[in-house]
Amino acid sequence: MIKRLMRLIAILFCLLVNSVTVLTQPAPDAGLALDDYFRKASGLGFSGAVLAAKDGTILRKGYGWADVRRRIPITPDTIFDIGSGVKAFTATAIMQLEEQGKLSTSDSIKKYFKDLPEDKAGITIHQLLTHTSGLYFDYFYDVATPKEREIMRERETYLKGVLSYPLAFKPGEDRTYSNTGFSLLAMIIEDVSGEPYEKYVREHLFKPAGMTETGYYIPRDLRRVARGYNDGDVDYGYPWETQWEKGKRPLWDLLGNGGMLTTLDDVYKWMLAIKGERIVSAKTKEKMFQVYHARSGQAYGWDTWKTEGKPYVWRGGDAVPQGWNVEFRWYKDEDLITVVLTNRRIRAGSIRRYAMNHLVDIALFNKPPQLPAFAEVDSKKLRALEGTYRLETGALFHVRAGEAATGSAKPSPVLLISGEGQRAIDLLFSAATLPGLEKLSLELNDKIAAYIEALRKNDLAALKGILPAGASPEDAVKLWNDFVRQHGALEQTEVLGTSPLNQSGVQTFVRLKFKKTGGVYKVTWRDQKLWEQDDDRLQPRITAFLRKSFVPFPLNLPFLPQSETDFATYDLFKGRTINISFKSGDKLVVDTKDGVVVAHKVNEK
Repeated sequence: MIKRLMRLIAILFCLLVNSVTVLTQPAPDAGLALDDYFRKASGLGFSGAVLAAKDGTILRKGYGWADVRRRIPITPDTIFDIGSGVKAFTATAIMQLEEQGKLSTSDSIKKYFKDLPEDKAGITIHQLLTHTSGLYFDYFYDVATPKEREIMRERETYLKGVLSYPLAFKPGEDRTYSNTGFSLLAMIIEDVSGEPYEKYVREHLFKPAGMTETGYYIPRDLRRVARGYNDGDVDYGYPWETQWEKGKRPLWDLLGNGGMLTTLDDVYKWMLAIKGERIVSAKTKEKMFQVYHARSGQAYGWDTWKTEGKPYVWRGGDAVPQGWNVEFRWYKDEDLITVVLTNRRIRAGSIRRYAMNHLVDIALFNKPPQLPAFAEVDSKKLRALEGTYRLETGALFHVRAGEAATGSAKPSPVLLISGEGQRAIDLLFSAATLPGLEKLSLELNDKIAAYIEALRKNDLAALKGILPAGASPEDAVKLWNDFVRQHGALEQTEVLGTSPLNQSGVQTFVRLKFKKTGGVYKVTWRDQKLWEQDDDRLQPRITAFLRKSFVPFPLNLPFLPQSETDFATYDLFKGRTINISFKSGDKLVVDTKDGVVVAHKVNEK
């Protein structure tokens, strides 16, 4: 009896071990599952290069467009702006120099910089690495004045400039993200090593790792470089066109903290070097990957987190608003490396966030999200559906045919549908299943109309009730009147509707017609208050919070063909599917929980 019981326990133990092994090993067809996911995701707006490697490469492929206008697809060899991924390089260089005894993370920066303001003298390297220094002001080349760009050009003037701003808090008492802190670390690397920052990381990090295509430089073959996109196909150009000095080199607002160019293979080589000990020792890595701020998972220039209990170290990067966003992870216990490099943001959301999570779910747990099918249909059939469709409320759907680069030899047809009017937006976004959001949207539509009318009348009292605390009604009126003097009086206002962002907040769009100009403009709301967000900073401003929109409609979504008349979209950020179909050649039908909603094609003649 005892022998039989022991044998049963042994069998159960083996089954348990094997079940755990199955969970942590990629499925035999993980590469196929990943390719299927990203092929569909590219039809839904994903654009980037991805890599997963565990006991060999699972997937290494590009999807989407590197250049939309010239129809150049992304490949595994496409070059991307890595954004704040650079901070991982800078942090590792600091740790390498500490390992060599040339500095200590406990050093205060007064050891390296002279004539510091008194409140900055006690800042330590540790605090720069963990964003706990209190430094919060950052220069950005794309919005800097000529005077500020002159300051950013030279190291000493930049240092004096950023340190002239007050701290957000006493060093070590809190945490706020600081690009400036990593530029200061780059300066310390230069002082300690006696080499320019770029040369140091190239010689002591990149070369030992075997990386040959990473750095601040312009490749000669522009066909390999991904242009940046935001809000659909709004084109922000190449990395050097808005972020670098005269298109030739970055200034100190980027050095050490962001903006390098790299490739999928180079990032993979970097992660292999981090996995090994070619750059820093295991002991140094232990200190570098230690969590120093639990709520954020902040380590030294890296972050440490868990997926379903499985720890990993990672680094992300976002070039806002230009569109490039990247992420790379190392699951040490699973021996899994994952890399996502992208060139697109959608409604203020970095697409690397959902792409990386879904990649790991598939590669590590064999749990792909349930995306709609992606049928191959004749593009001529889709073009026949193009046009404007009107709902009973007067809201409009604008339909046009498009194509997605899906990693195959030729692009695949998709349908692009835009919503104009709140009812159309609600149906596209959620099939009208979010009554709370719909009510809020209607309230904000009324509020933007009241804001425009208060500006037109120069009504300071009304503006005071609309603008958030700290915003000046007088300044808002001055900017508005300056615009009116140049472009003529406001003649017509039409609210187009409110759509949610892929981060906290929503945006309300309005069509304005002035005597000499007109167009679509927008405001952003967060917690029902007007808000300035980084994604909008390059869009021309009329007055406080009101900017020219680079897109003509509040919501623009791609739909995958299910057949020649049936289509589905899937929100990759929120996991929601919307189904539509076309009937009798002139009806667009949206499926909702309460039945179908029909829009009729408008005779545009």
